Amino acid sequence: MNTHTHYEVIGVGFGPSNIALAITLEEEAPGTRCLFLEKAACSQWQAGLLLANSDVQNHPLRDLATPRNPRSHYSFTNYLFEKNRLFEHLNMGLYYPYRYEYRDYIKWAAEHFDSSVEYSTAVTDVVLLSGNNGSMLFQITTDTGKVLTCNNLVMATGRTPFIPTVLNAVAPHSLVHGAAFNSIIERIETGEVRSVAVVGGSQSAIEIMLYLTSTFPKVTVHGVSRKFGYRLKDSSPFTGEVYFPSFVDVFYDSKAQHKQRLKDDLNLTNYSASDADVLDELYRTLYRDKHFGHNKLSVHNCVDIVSAVMIDSTVSLELMTAHSDEAITSVEVDLVVSATGFRDMGPLEHQEMCPPLLNTLYAHMDKNELGEMQVGRDYRLALVDCNNAGLYLNGLCESTHGMGDAGSLSLVSIRAKQIVESIQRLRAQAVSIAPCLKEEA
Repeated sequence: MNTHTHYEVIGVGFGPSNIALAITLEEEAPGTRCLFLEKAACSQWQAGLLLANSDVQNHPLRDLATPRNPRSHYSFTNYLFEKNRLFEHLNMGLYYPYRYEYRDYIKWAAEHFDSSVEYSTAVTDVVLLSGNNGSMLFQITTDTGKVLTCNNLVMATGRTPFIPTVLNAVAPHSLVHGAAFNSIIERIETGEVRSVAVVGGSQSAIEIMLYLTSTFPKVTVHGVSRKFGYRLKDSSPFTGEVYFPSFVDVFYDSKAQHKQRLKDDLNLTNYSASDADVLDELYRTLYRDKHFGHNKLSVHNCVDIVSAVMIDSTVSLELMTAHSDEAITSVEVDLVVSATGFRDMGPLEHQEMCPPLLNTLYAHMDKNELGEMQVGRDYRLALVDCNNAGLYLNGLCESTHGMGDAGSLSLVSIRAKQIVESIQRLRAQAVSIAPCLKEEA
């Protein structure tokens, strides 16, 4: 039988963005009735891409709480202290922590909120309802049969994986997005997969190639990239200011053409580029492979994938070099890994107009002439004729708020604070309106 419960705040997804929100609610808005729904069995950060020796790509103090509250119990520093590893960690001299340790930190923080999270629970529908006194509510239906309502809905589902359309003809069994790479390791271990093409020039693409060559020396690996060479990430402290809270204001207030210029200028801070250590290691790996004549690792740079078709159980990729209309190479592999990033919000081919779970609410959203959702500086979506319900995108607003929303952990705590402050303003507004409604009645 369905159960029906009302909350002031419901968060969909319980990864870093909504964990930071839960922490902020506890520390700055205690007593808020909230619930988080997570389709996975537990909170696991980057479960599909936890490779040995890989590290995070942001300073460890830009964690779930420190930028907002340096004294928070939920800081990465306090996690190390409670796990009795603080001095050992400091003694290693690592600028960036190992990814698996940051995964454990995020899981440790999430476990503090087990009573406020329902795991193994997927949201199947979201609709807008009329409540009492003309107020509006969100109704959420889950695959466990529950029907819930809330005043404020915070979406932190992560972005939709992007796979180029040229790979559409590849059978699902022979194609995996880079974020789910770990799901196919067993098939490699059993010998079912003996050749892999890794498409893309991101840090993840390089890490996957290095992992395959070091862990499975009998597997043939092909790197496929449109660029002339794998590129170095722009980690200058000057461009690093893109992850400052103040830059969010600059980007949000910019006109559309200025936003595009900033995106183009800052692309290498996050996209199609890698840290120097993994690039150097890949080049050394290629050198050793060539020297010893193993022929297990090949790089196809400056190429476009002209076609990708299935020949029995094999994927055939036809590659054309960017500097010639005639030089075509054919690569045949058992599996293609598309390390090609995620969709942002927008009307372009690599974007999407709306998070899939909010499709039923799209008609209620205020939109521009291109059909793009209107997102406030406080990450709140504007709804037509609805000023008292809060619908927020937590970590999905790169197109409007800049690189800090591009999957980086750098601003999760600050963003959570701004969302909570917006929710508190709506609460105060509802309280101030209530006496007026009572008098009119």
